[in-house]
Amino acid sequence: MVHQSEWRKWRGARSGRALVSFSRQISKHTDPIYMIKQFFIISSAIIMITGFLLIWDSSPESFLEKKHINTDRNLIADSYMGQASTSIFGTDGQRNLLLVTPKIELFYKKGVALFEKPVLVAGSSKNSVRLIAKSALLVKETNKIFMTGNVQLKSTLENEISTLSTENLIYTFDSGQIENDAFFSLKSHNTKLTGVGITAKPLSGNYHFKKNIQAHYETFR
Repeated sequence: MVHQSEWRKWRGARSGRALVSFSRQISKHTDPIYMIKQFFIISSAIIMITGFLLIWDSSPESFLEKKHINTDRNLIADSYMGQASTSIFGTDGQRNLLLVTPKIELFYKKGVALFEKPVLVAGSSKNSVRLIAKSALLVKETNKIFMTGNVQLKSTLENEISTLSTENLIYTFDSGQIENDAFFSLKSHNTKLTGVGITAKPLSGNYHFKKNIQAHYETFR
């Protein structure tokens, strides 16, 4: 038989150890470093779960980077060509222009070709058009080239030289027509025109300006 006083001592010692253990647990969980670790673990879990749900619920189009020239730069080209020089022919079988580029990406299923830093030349020695840009997209179905990024067009018509500067331009190589709805600057001899939107056939000298047209004249002394 255990004496009652010894029983009380044993219970007291056990309770004391339990109290110390509980106090240590409380101290551990209220420690600032422990709480910071727990906060970061919970926050990371919430971010991962939220990101997974967003990706799961997104449409395929949301993963594709949208460009002004309406092509998906995340797509893999079917073939590549470097330092290329090629002729582009119209529906009549005649060569409309010569294109030189350091890189071509071909997308057969989409029927398009993407050019880096293209140089396009059309016309003859007397009447000619030279186009440069940061990039261009040729769409086979429409016979159009969508040029974007610091577009420069230099046209020579009977010894008269004109230079058009804009940010984007559509060139239809069947008809030789250019068009856009962006701001442009056109310099010719001692005249500079600025405006928004243009439709023109530089090889024939026909220009139509859309809006906000301003003319600046330089006088020679």
